[in-house]
Amino acid sequence: MQYSSLTLLTSVALSFTFSCFAQDCTVATAALAGRYEGGCKNGKADGNGKATGDDSYEGTFKSGVPDGKGKYTWKNGDYYDGEWYKGMKDGSGMMRYKLAAKDSIVSGFWKKDKYIGLYEKPYKLYKNTIHVTEVSCKKVNNSLNQVELFLSSETGGLVTSFNDQVPKPQITDIELITGNYLRKEVNDSYPKKIGYLFQEVVFPFRMVCTIDYGKDMFELEIAEPGKWTVQVKTSY
Repeated sequence: MQYSSLTLLTSVALSFTFSCFAQDCTVATAALAGRYEGGCKNGKADGNGKATGDDSYEGTFKSGVPDGKGKYTWKNGDYYDGEWYKGMKDGSGMMRYKLAAKDSIVSGFWKKDKYIGLYEKPYKLYKNTIHVTEVSCKKVNNSLNQVELFLSSETGGLVTSFNDQVPKPQITDIELITGNYLRKEVNDSYPKKIGYLFQEVVFPFRMVCTIDYGKDMFELEIAEPGKWTVQVKTSY
């Protein structure tokens, strides 16, 4: 009987100790406050863990909030599975909304809890040679899949003292890495630049363009469909 009492007291003491330890490790997100199992640092959830309150989350924590990769499930059944930063959806992930008729799924990238699109960056300049001083992109609309590229220079098209016109730089070769286009039109009517219009473009559209002066080049990718304007400037 004495042994049983001692065992019972020890069990109660251990349960109380673990209970206190669990309570000391807090989850800062109010909707997750309740039960927590996992890593702890300085009294806050840190590392791999699982928290259950009104909502639930299983994944990595830092300083008491989701941070890293994990799955957050709201009490209505919606859930987000992806990357987190300081308690907010941030990075790549997938959001599933529970609907009466059919679930809706949104995949792509988030920034500070806001969905920014299917791609983290709609365009990217991979590389360019020294005389290509600027490559800028602007999305005009979503209605047309076109890329209009303008190539200009500091001296191209100017008239010299001998009444000669300085040749404008031209794109002499285009190598497609990804994507395609149906038609290309060249417009040389501008005073200091040449326009290239790529129509019915298939995105992602990644191309390597060679410029005739000094064999300069740039490599650009536009990932998001739509109508785009690209400005390329050289230092010639």
